[in-house]
Amino acid sequence: MANNPNLTCEINDLLHDGRGVGRVNGKAYFIEGALPDEEVEFFITKEKRNFGEGRVSRVLKPSQHREKPDCNYFSRCGGCSLQHLNHEKQVEFKSEQLLTSLERSSLKVSNILDPVMGPSWGYRRRARLAVQRSKSGQFLVGFRNSRSSRIEPIETCLTLDGELNKILLELPFILDAVPRSIKLLEIELVAADNALAIAVESNKKLPLQIAGQLSQRLSDMSGMAKQLWWKDKHSKKFECLTVDFETLFFKIEDDIKIYFEPGQFIQVNHTVNQHLIKQMLNLLSPSLTGTAVDLYCGSGNLSLALASYFDRVVGLEGLQSLVAGAIENAKRNVIGNVEFAVVDLGDIKSLEKAVENLGVIDLVVLDPPRGGAADIMPWIAKSGASQVVYVSCHPSTMLRDAHVLEESGYKMLNLGVLDMFPHSSHIESISLFVK
Repeated sequence: MANNPNLTCEINDLLHDGRGVGRVNGKAYFIEGALPDEEVEFFITKEKRNFGEGRVSRVLKPSQHREKPDCNYFSRCGGCSLQHLNHEKQVEFKSEQLLTSLERSSLKVSNILDPVMGPSWGYRRRARLAVQRSKSGQFLVGFRNSRSSRIEPIETCLTLDGELNKILLELPFILDAVPRSIKLLEIELVAADNALAIAVESNKKLPLQIAGQLSQRLSDMSGMAKQLWWKDKHSKKFECLTVDFETLFFKIEDDIKIYFEPGQFIQVNHTVNQHLIKQMLNLLSPSLTGTAVDLYCGSGNLSLALASYFDRVVGLEGLQSLVAGAIENAKRNVIGNVEFAVVDLGDIKSLEKAVENLGVIDLVVLDPPRGGAADIMPWIAKSGASQVVYVSCHPSTMLRDAHVLEESGYKMLNLGVLDMFPHSSHIESISLFVK
């Protein structure tokens, strides 16, 4: 191999992370930039005994679904791995990956839902950016390189909201007033419905005079109102340095707003989030009107939407800041039949204590992190809920958890892909389980 670093093979599959799979003399290679039904020439980036890794150097026979990436940073930036694949085929690939995982798990589903989709570009209303100062003093802002910690400086990102892209282009100029004694660690950009936020994490507080300069530069830009937020290593949360600012919000329905601050979790794809909520509500049986429990409820993204359909909604979340935000969101939206509490969702006894006086539970909704909800699945399985809605960002952990439900008499009635992150290999899904 050392004397022949450039190899040729046919690609017959895609991995879950978007790399093509091919074989050379029977040995599997996982190749970045390759698609099924292609013949490619590639160079080896890593060699193991049983498999190798590589990157395409030349496509000898392209797939009919291959597209020229629109992004100038593709293959260097680690943000998107499937731009070279037609968007509809991306969604088809994610659906196939989800169903293949389902088949391997020996679980069955009665109905496959149509994918929940939105715009393929300009969909991100939030992004976390890496930042460092070059030797010349200029700030480099961008995403980490694919499979490395190096920053790829970018001036535009096609997945970002258009207004955020305008700020991204100007960020190095906006920030150059920051003293060299202050080290910037990360920058979060957020597009709310009423304003844009630039939230900076650093090792030190920003002097008031410099904060005024940065805020003025932001206000001089045309377009939506802009807010500057700052957080140093001794602070637990961001502080807004912009005078007379409005609380950030986005709508999940015409009459429901979610208010939030930078640093708090929100669904980054506004359109798909709204479609997700509608699909969740459409899946529910009209006869369910009693009590709904929303686990990993965040700031109330799903809880508040459920409140119009249930007599009582209880949202449980592990982070105090999110629960405080959820309570405030219920008040601002004048929703009185929803309540929120801080519960350690990694501890089943903590959960059992929190819900011991709820009585009959009709619905359980959960939207856990990538690790899933293994610690509390036994309680969900014994909750007595007629229906369970599981919103997942990782197929394998969702299917692991689904086995617990199946063993307790639940059946997976519906399953479908949520195209939350077009052009990336992330697979999100929604599933409905019924007794």
